Amino acid sequence: MNGILCINKPESMTSFDVVAKVRRLTKAKVGHSGTLDPMATGVLVLALNQGTKALPYLGVEDKTYHAKLKLGVHTSTGDIWGDIERESKVIPYDETTLRAVLKQLTGPQEQRVPKVSAKKIDGKRSYDYVFNNEEVKQLYTNITIHNLELLSFTETEIEFTASVSNGTYIRTLCEDIAEGLGMDGTMSSLQRTKVGNFTLEQCIELDAISMDMTLVPTKEAIMLPRIENEKMEDYVKNGKRLKLNTPHDRLLIDAGDYYAVYERESDTVFKSVRGLW
Repeated sequence: MNGILCINKPESMTSFDVVAKVRRLTKAKVGHSGTLDPMATGVLVLALNQGTKALPYLGVEDKTYHAKLKLGVHTSTGDIWGDIERESKVIPYDETTLRAVLKQLTGPQEQRVPKVSAKKIDGKRSYDYVFNNEEVKQLYTNITIHNLELLSFTETEIEFTASVSNGTYIRTLCEDIAEGLGMDGTMSSLQRTKVGNFTLEQCIELDAISMDMTLVPTKEAIMLPRIENEKMEDYVKNGKRLKLNTPHDRLLIDAGDYYAVYERESDTVFKSVRGLW
């Protein structure tokens, strides 16, 4: 059982809970391409057995989310599941103003990392400082928000989709949207609908896991330029250098049963960096 598996993560489970359950049910080595908050749902990309070798090459850096934002509330975690720290008056706003705020928040930027997060500070998770009532240094991370699409809005709630780069915090984005409208706000719902090329429609439910389920073949899931040539089998199998005429600095060499990631070492010389069979 080797390959890639997309799970529709249910609410109230951590990503590690899902990994542990899949590992228990399949008896396989299981890795993941990125976690989801416990109360979030949606696409969780897992790799089984030999598929775990390919995790860095699946092209899952960009993600799409369907989110809801509740206005007039500020919480300790940036979502409705945290302690309410502040409640404030909801200020009337219109669609033109809201769309202007969304446009302003689109593009490359430095984003504030929530203090209740798994980011490490001096070897310790940020949320551990918070839970121990210790002072937490504010961290920032460079991200890109590719697109924000407004789906609906009411006086107290905004529903939108966000296409973002890896490492983007939708909780912070919700707070930033509310701040742009001159209000407090917190995330009230989050569903991840796409990770790289993997979509929600490809996902299976956790209770559908079985030993005879169909996985995405590892080779098909790799998002790299590729050269297919069975005559290269000996080179790939034994990790030998290759001379290639290609503009790409990293690519997949597919020799049939044996395939590996190669990177440019110098000029036309490429070295094997990861065998994936």
